[in-house]
Amino acid sequence: MDRTTRAIIQMECQQVLNKVTNLLDQAQWEALVTHYTDDAVLFRPSDPNNGVVGKQAILESFKARPPKTTAHALVNTEFDIKNETLVVAYSRVWLSSGPAVESGAANSEGPLMIGSFIDTLEYHHDRWLIKERKGGIELKHA
Repeated sequence: MDRTTRAIIQMECQQVLNKVTNLLDQAQWEALVTHYTDDAVLFRPSDPNNGVVGKQAILESFKARPPKTTAHALVNTEFDIKNETLVVAYSRVWLSSGPAVESGAANSEGPLMIGSFIDTLEYHHDRWLIKERKGGIELKHA
């Protein structure tokens, strides 16, 4: 695989991860799950041993979350490009959250959490989708 192809794959996958992160903080659940494969598996950082299987189940799990304001920062992403249709991305994630607010800034509640995501992305019909997302929490700052 040439350098240009690798760079394009990395850029496109980074854009998917950025979009998913923003949709998560905007609680745009229906739009968020369009970036997952139909048979995707999500392992939440708060429950890393129990996967939510399938796009519809992932959607329902997001809809069941209590309303809150969140701010995720996805950083230091490294890409392991397996081939032209399969990529594994390793990212650090910082999360702060607070109560749901209509406008303005929410006061942060609970700990600042630092963890990671390991995302497996597959190329389907001219776009990259998340096949599996494994989250974990390593640090909680109270």
